[in-house]
Parts: sequence; structure tokens; C-alpha cells
Amino acid sequence: MVAAARLVAPPTEVLAAFGVAGVVPARLAGGQGTAWRAGDVVLKPADSAPADRWDADVFAALTGPGFRVPRPVRAATGDWVAQGWKAWRWLAGAAADWSGVSPRWPELIAVSRALHAALAGLAVPRWRVTQEIPWTIGDQVAWGERDPGPLLGPPAGQLAEQVRRLLAALRPIDLPDQLIHADLTGNVLFADGMPPAVIDFSPLHRPAGLPLAVVAVDALMWQRARPEALDQLVGQPELDQLLVRAMIYRLITSIVMRAGTPGIDTAGRAGQPVTDLILARLPPITPWRSPARRPWRCGPQR
Repeated sequence: MVAAARLVAPPTEVLAAFGVAGVVPARLAGGQGTAWRAGDVVLKPADSAPADRWDADVFAALTGPGFRVPRPVRAATGDWVAQGWKAWRWLAGAAADWSGVSPRWPELIAVSRALHAALAGLAVPRWRVTQEIPWTIGDQVAWGERDPGPLLGPPAGQLAEQVRRLLAALRPIDLPDQLIHADLTGNVLFADGMPPAVIDFSPLHRPAGLPLAVVAVDALMWQRARPEALDQLVGQPELDQLLVRAMIYRLITSIVMRAGTPGIDTAGRAGQPVTDLILARLPPITPWRSPARRPWRCGPQR
């Protein structure tokens, strides 16, 4: 649950710091409800100043055909963060409806490929993708880099058994890692006559096909997508194993955020048919001792 303090509108001194003094901010729908629009600027509470500054540096310089990204706004001090807030230029567009078999799938696939082609050459500091937050914990479990045992006790509800079944189905894959945006589901905005816009950077260091698998999992769990939506991803390298990892990633994240609350049962009900669907796609499982553990292949920065 988002802390109440994070739902408060940016104060006047923050608006002034980012050049929109006197503009009445309006809360934007979607996400965690913490984003506010003031004129052509979107403001959000900063999560971690070093991480937010690194993200801003990436998006300030990121260019390429086939996508738009919001440019970060510097505060009057020249910093990307001011008084616990960050700011980005507003971009036109709306998130897709992923129910059924969305007609937006071809556009999503194209923009994901374009974005990740532009991100491919960027080095990733290890600290940026190994913070102790729900998403990196889920990512590490999904790739065999973290012991899931402490997370799979009774507070995890039926998600624990789903995760165990998925972990048993993991097999090694041979795909290169790179900087990716791991949360495209509600963060690609479509607008007529313009390339899709990609917002709210969620960096990880994994294969470029993983974000599409995460969207598929999200759409199936929470947006009433039909199983046939997976046909849109036919031909994606190692799709089935990426779906297994995407599902573990989302389930572990739910456990970290919801364990011991009524929300864990909601996630369990949503996850069960998707877990069954993903596992049914796999060839018969032969005994295997442990998930693939892959050496870290981040860039040289530290």
C-alpha cells in the first residue's frame, strides 16, 4: 500500500523548484496514484535519489526511432531531484486495454524492440538493479540468484505452491542480458500519429524479450486477456522459459508486497490459471537439480 504521505500533492516549493509555480497540480490516474501533472510537467515523489538521478540521466540522452520517452526536468538547483520529488515532461497518449486479444500487441512488440535496441549499449551499475525492493527480489528469485525459501512460508498463501511449481520448470536459456524496462504493461502510451511513449522506467539487466513476457503475464492475471493473446508472441526466442521467469517475478513481488494480507488471496486466485497455462505449454519436465544460475554480466560501472 502506498503511504498516505506519498498521495499528497506536491507542495508549492516543489512546484517552484521545477518551474511550474502557481499551477494547480492534478493527480494522474494509473500506477500507484502518486503522479501529479502541473502544466506540461509530471511530478512524482522520488524513490531513491541516486536511482532517480541515474534513471534521469538515461532518459535524458535516450534517442531512437519508433518510440518516445519523457525527458526529465531539472530543478532550479540543476539537480534531477528537489525536496524529495522528481519531474518529467508530460507526453500525450493512453495505456492500452489488454483484455481479450488486444489489437495493440503488434505496436507493443515493435516499440519494445525499438526501445531495447536503443538501451542495448548502455552499461548498468550493479547497485541500480540489486536494490532490496520487491521488484529486484522477484527478479533475483526468477533467475536463480536468490533463495526463495524464506518467502514461501504460510503468509504467502497459495502463491507459495505456484512459485514452487514454476521454479521446478526452470531450464537454462542462452540469451544475452542488457538494460531493459521490465514494466511495460501500463507504461506504454499510445497516441494517434505518434510513436508509442514509454514512461516510468523500471530497469533490470535481463534478456530483451523478458518485458513482453511480463506484459503477457500481467494481461492474463489482471486485465482479462485470453490465452490466445500468447499467440501474438510466437517466434520470440525462449518465450516459454521467459514466461516462467516473468510469472515467478510477478508472484514473488506480490508475496513481498502482500504476504499475510487479503491481497495475497486475490493474487493467488488470479495467478493459479496463468501458472497452469504457462506450465501446460512446456515439454515434459525431466529431473533437474536447481534453476539456472547465471554469472552477473553487468557493465563495468560500479
